Amino acid sequence: MSGSLPAARAADPGALPDPGARLDPHAGRRDPGGRRDPGSRPAAEDRARAALRAGRIAALTAAGLALGKLVAGQLGHSMAVTASAVDSLTDLFASSANVLAIQLAHAAPDRSHPFGHAKIETLATAGQGLLIGGSGVYLLVEGVRRLLSPEPLRLAAVTLGAMAASALITATLVAYLGRVAARTGSSAIQADAVHYRTDIAANLAIFAGVALTYATGIARVDGVLSIAVAIYVLASAGSLLRLGVRDLIDTSAPEERVGAIEAALGALRGRGEILGYHALRTRLAGRTLFVDVHIELPGDMRLARAHATGDRARDAILAVEPDAEVLVHIDVERDEPA
Repeated sequence: MSGSLPAARAADPGALPDPGARLDPHAGRRDPGGRRDPGSRPAAEDRARAALRAGRIAALTAAGLALGKLVAGQLGHSMAVTASAVDSLTDLFASSANVLAIQLAHAAPDRSHPFGHAKIETLATAGQGLLIGGSGVYLLVEGVRRLLSPEPLRLAAVTLGAMAASALITATLVAYLGRVAARTGSSAIQADAVHYRTDIAANLAIFAGVALTYATGIARVDGVLSIAVAIYVLASAGSLLRLGVRDLIDTSAPEERVGAIEAALGALRGRGEILGYHALRTRLAGRTLFVDVHIELPGDMRLARAHATGDRARDAILAVEPDAEVLVHIDVERDEPA
């Protein structure tokens, strides 16, 4: 990079620590004294634990729902209820995979993965989309088969009670997962919340359809409901695939987050601490936001002071994005590529 001083680097997992310094894997900051700030709480570790707990709760809930609906569907001869049980079974596998992905994604960077393992969560999200999409295709085929060869339903209290209880339990789980996803920024938990949210509407639709079947005696309603659930599941799979692919192809952060970073840098420029900035780039990898920016400083500024200014620019960005991985380049003058 022409016209630039050495880069001021923050939270660079690839950099080797100085002999007298230590990198804090939780806070992502270098402590020159080799000591960790006793007043700081490893927030990233807390969020990881919260995400793991939520993943385990989701998996256990899905297991209970799958078992209950499978029994009710078989006893009541309802393909729609059985289809919903299959959907809950895929939820169980997906949530269990999420727990493993969250554990791996929060592992400390190593020499083979110097930027960390955050994209494992993103990969798990895309995998959920594929898994749920496969179950949707299965439900679609079975729904068509039941539509062509309808069977009478029985044991109304069992099937209707199972679907009503399932909708209530799932709604409670979605509210919990939504809070955890907002607090932790975990794309895997966010994916869990999305596909469990679709389950609520599917459960209510099946409840209404099975009740209609019992009331009218029209057995083909069950097959129609199975097809509707399948289409709903496929739509949910598509949304999860889009979410996973978005991060795998290094999509920029949302405009409001980029705007907050620009405002922080603009405040530094307004106070005269930097002459300007350019080439601001961001990318998302699971829960982690990577930020890369060039700041412009006077050419006659001493190297130590330039690096201190780079550190202040880094801290300004971390003030609005506490868990970001930030790389600040120090430029003598604006040198955007032509």
